[in-house]
Amino acid sequence: MAPRDFLRPLGVFVAVILVVVAGTAVAGLAFGSAGGDGAPDGEDIDGQAPAQYQPDNVAHEDDPENGTLSVDGGGDDKHVLVDTRHSNRFDGADVDPLVEALIREGHTVDVGTESSGGFESGYTNATLQRYDAMLVIAPTGSFSEGEVDGLEGFTDGGGRLVVLGEPRQFTAGGGLSSGSSVRASADSLAAAYGLRVGSETLYNLDDDANDNNYESVYGTATGGDALTDGVERVQFDTAGYLIRTGDSDAETLVQAVDGTRTADRGVAGEYDVAARNGNFVFVADASLVERSELYDAHNERFVGNLLSFLVSGDKPDDVPPTTTPEEDSGGF
Repeated sequence: MAPRDFLRPLGVFVAVILVVVAGTAVAGLAFGSAGGDGAPDGEDIDGQAPAQYQPDNVAHEDDPENGTLSVDGGGDDKHVLVDTRHSNRFDGADVDPLVEALIREGHTVDVGTESSGGFESGYTNATLQRYDAMLVIAPTGSFSEGEVDGLEGFTDGGGRLVVLGEPRQFTAGGGLSSGSSVRASADSLAAAYGLRVGSETLYNLDDDANDNNYESVYGTATGGDALTDGVERVQFDTAGYLIRTGDSDAETLVQAVDGTRTADRGVAGEYDVAARNGNFVFVADASLVERSELYDAHNERFVGNLLSFLVSGDKPDDVPPTTTPEEDSGGF
């Protein structure tokens, strides 16, 4: 091959490379992507990279997990019972901070009781006479009629009762069609106070209305009750909602924020998550006392107020009254 025949295609190739390089340089000058003052790629292109996907806006800020769980002593030392007789779904480690906060103020706390015997393996009036207050967390076993009657007499006579319930839970069986629905049984007790938990959990898609998870919805305190003192926002990880039954006198304490919907039907509304009826308080979520949730938002303030409520009653030792030999014997 003659030298000029070899150089001719090489010259064409070099010319093409020069044209490509020159075009790239011109484009860089025109659009500011070669070290100019233009915006980074994607920010100024219509239809791409909406504001919520910009790097500075992608990371959602979690609630700071800090604060102190404190209890207002309220004067006299009280005796508090934490229920363990109704297949309660909570980890013992989760109640440790609550127990420690009460003990620091001089109160006595029993997580369950060592007594045995009695009727229906439940509480008798004689058992309840030993306590000033009772905390029930996530019960899945029903309360007997006798227990409900005894606890009504307990609260009517000055005892304090706080129940942290849950909405219905779904458990899967061995096959796709063998699942079963299980209702947490706080309703069997709460019905005596004109309340029950709705059948669905809640959710909210607004970033300002949840804690980095659409199911972890926020609630805001309502009214001027001491139970909401210092509480602006409560974070519920598995929130249910309360329904009034009959002529309920229950007063709303915390309500889910605007835009909250039910999980199955997607119905938006005003959903109460915590309410009080006299010496009884019902919260439709038990997760707020878990260690992972206790210091989110103002949870520790609300839980501290619940504990202060428990030890602020004035129950005589003979409440609830015993009327039968079985009740007189006490125990479980």
